[in-house]
Amino acid sequence: MTQQVSDIFRKSLISTDEFTITYELVPGRGSGGKRLEKILQLAEDARSDGRIKAFSITDNPGGHPALSPVSLGLDIQAMGISPLLHFSLKDKNRNMAESQLFECHRHQLLNLLVLGGDFPRYGFQGQAMPVFDLDSTQLLSLIEKLRYNFTVKKGAPGQAMDLPRMDFFAGCVVSPFKILESEQVWQYAKLLTKIQCGAQFVISQLGYDIKKYRELIIFLREQRINIPVMANIFVPSLSVARIMNQGKVPGVIFPDQLLQKMETEARSGDKGEEARLQRGAALITALRDMGYAGIHLGGNNLDFESISYLLDTAEKMCGKESLEQIHFPEPETWYLSEAAGRSEKKRSMPILYTVNHFIHTQVFHPHGSLFKLARKISTGSLNNKYLNRIYTFIEHLCKKILFHCRMCGDCTLAASSYLCPQSGCPKKMVNGPCGGSNKGYCEVYPGERRCFWVRSYHRGPEPDSRNISNMDPIPPKDWSLDRTSSWLNYFSGKDHCKLPPAETSDSAENSNNDSIS
Repeated sequence: MTQQVSDIFRKSLISTDEFTITYELVPGRGSGGKRLEKILQLAEDARSDGRIKAFSITDNPGGHPALSPVSLGLDIQAMGISPLLHFSLKDKNRNMAESQLFECHRHQLLNLLVLGGDFPRYGFQGQAMPVFDLDSTQLLSLIEKLRYNFTVKKGAPGQAMDLPRMDFFAGCVVSPFKILESEQVWQYAKLLTKIQCGAQFVISQLGYDIKKYRELIIFLREQRINIPVMANIFVPSLSVARIMNQGKVPGVIFPDQLLQKMETEARSGDKGEEARLQRGAALITALRDMGYAGIHLGGNNLDFESISYLLDTAEKMCGKESLEQIHFPEPETWYLSEAAGRSEKKRSMPILYTVNHFIHTQVFHPHGSLFKLARKISTGSLNNKYLNRIYTFIEHLCKKILFHCRMCGDCTLAASSYLCPQSGCPKKMVNGPCGGSNKGYCEVYPGERRCFWVRSYHRGPEPDSRNISNMDPIPPKDWSLDRTSSWLNYFSGKDHCKLPPAETSDSAENSNNDSIS
């Protein structure tokens, strides 16, 4: 029975004849109580109604502790409804992530929404330590391997073994609602990377700009990507709308214009309740006609009667409602469609980027004029503990001054315009940004510190926003290399670049090892 329940969502979303509806559940802190009882009652009502194909279950939203999505997912599954578990990475290292994947597979909780997650906030006796050992692209790669015959290498605990196939249905998220070009281009590039790494469906961030919703669909069509895309629709109360408008929900842009409209509606007899449901219904209709495979619905203070009214209203609408009622663009928003008509322009490179890139290509690229000499010095220092210490000290001194280096032992400076993600990004993202930035500012330091990847965008060569492509995904760091020399690890083939041994390097000089400095 559980296998069939898990398949309900998958079959609906893949079918071109169905418009899939999911609803987001947000479990609170604790293992029971009235809040959980209300959630389970809503799920029971939805099962009887039949239109909601899955309940998505958040994973410690906002960075706060809450009931595990696996626990609530089992309750939902027992009711005969597909759970869609949010699988975030802020609280798990790679071993815990793999262990929880085994747990999900054992219970046939196969529908997963993979995301980095909000930065951890206050927990037991203070701020929780962020983990982010993997990012979403790396976890999607792991899930993709588990979907086939994943072989554990010899030397691992238990020795070499073939794991059984685990038929997960894993999706990813993207925000098409970023204000700045430097934010939006990264979002689309990382989306393509997630799909390359195995994402089987996409759910957008919530937003209120119809042009941005349309832009995402057009972008994926132009990329010839045919996986299902769902639009995130959130129906907020006025109190939550005010919080979102203040930028207190990571990655969410809530327009002033819409907030003002809701303030006016709140003066009516029902305090704006019907207006917000009508607006949600009109948005569903517009997105269905736009070509989305379904909607990911959420909202606060919504009982099933309100959800049913919203869905009933959307079914009756013909799609000709005025877009002015649901289109709330932010001033000075950058749109990909407008960039396509602009002529290409060049910009001068910052001097630090130019110098660092020159040194990198000459010393660390196999075709560089100093590569062979640098490799000879490095391999000569590798097995001499005194030379090794001197070599490592010199590297640490240089990179500490220039890049605030933390000596992780596996350097990725060249992949981020010679800025260090280990010291510059609170989530240590090496494969592009998370979705938490707001108007160019970091989720963790709103209004104070620019997003690391926004800085990287402006520091390096001018990206061609008319021709966005995926990035070459960087694998997870091997933390056994921590506090060692990344230069020695690079030249000895220990880091993620896996440079061939010196005796075979001549035949491999066409390889591109661009992630070390």
